[in-house]
Amino acid sequence: MFDMRYHIASLVAVFFALAIGILLGTVIVDKGVLVDQQKSIVKRIETSFDEIRTENQRLRTEVANEKRLSNQLIQLAIKDRLKGGNIVVLTTTDVSDDVIESIMDNIRKAGATSNNIRIVDSYRVTEQTISQVQQYFTVRLTADNAKQVMIKKLIDDLAQSTESTTTPNRNMVYKVPYIVQIKNMGIIKTDITNSAPPRPVTGAVIVGGANSEMNPFETDLAIIEQLKALRIRVVGVETSSCKKSYMKTYQATGIPTVDNIDQPAGMISMIFALAWTDGNFGTKSTAQRLLPLSAQQ
Repeated sequence: MFDMRYHIASLVAVFFALAIGILLGTVIVDKGVLVDQQKSIVKRIETSFDEIRTENQRLRTEVANEKRLSNQLIQLAIKDRLKGGNIVVLTTTDVSDDVIESIMDNIRKAGATSNNIRIVDSYRVTEQTISQVQQYFTVRLTADNAKQVMIKKLIDDLAQSTESTTTPNRNMVYKVPYIVQIKNMGIIKTDITNSAPPRPVTGAVIVGGANSEMNPFETDLAIIEQLKALRIRVVGVETSSCKKSYMKTYQATGIPTVDNIDQPAGMISMIFALAWTDGNFGTKSTAQRLLPLSAQQ
């Protein structure tokens, strides 16, 4: 006969089986709910992504339209402002070639011709350097004065000035013009060639503002000083995003400045400043206003 322990064991087994069945049934039901919930979430995410893609496309179209409008407004604002001029763009920092090309393009749209010269910051004046360029100078070059004297000679030649004190004889003809010589030596990079020498500059843009540790006192101030001495209009510019601003250094020399040359407003300000509108323009704390007053009328 079956004893009480057998009955208890049987009942426990039955209840245990029921518990397992209920648990499995619950899991299966829950699994179906979870699948439905997952499908619903995925659908909502897909819908959100579609909306985001649509919005991004709309914004891209708006930005493209705004850019076209800005370019058209720039051309209207600057047209013929520099007509007949010849502007040199002098670069002393690590600003991108795209920025330089944009500056030159807008100068041309304003009716002027333009050349660019990038002074190579890594170049160091040596005894060999001095021996290669000494023929172009009346003063004796030394390690202490060579860099500044060479910069002044560069500006003199760009201006084709009769007031130069650095050239032995303004009528002397060299086998290689000074600008081409220092280009060949790697001191500068420029689009000026021996076969197409530039005509005298009527204005200059000095592009500063650095993304690395560079010193505007070493080169930029010598350039500005010589341009001012020769009564050539000079405007100091930099991008809105450069890490090290040169604006205060430039402004201390009394020249007009533009701190957002990478923006449409900055391009307009630069052209107006080259056309003898004084002031400090841009978006940084060193600026007096965004645009010249004459450009806002």
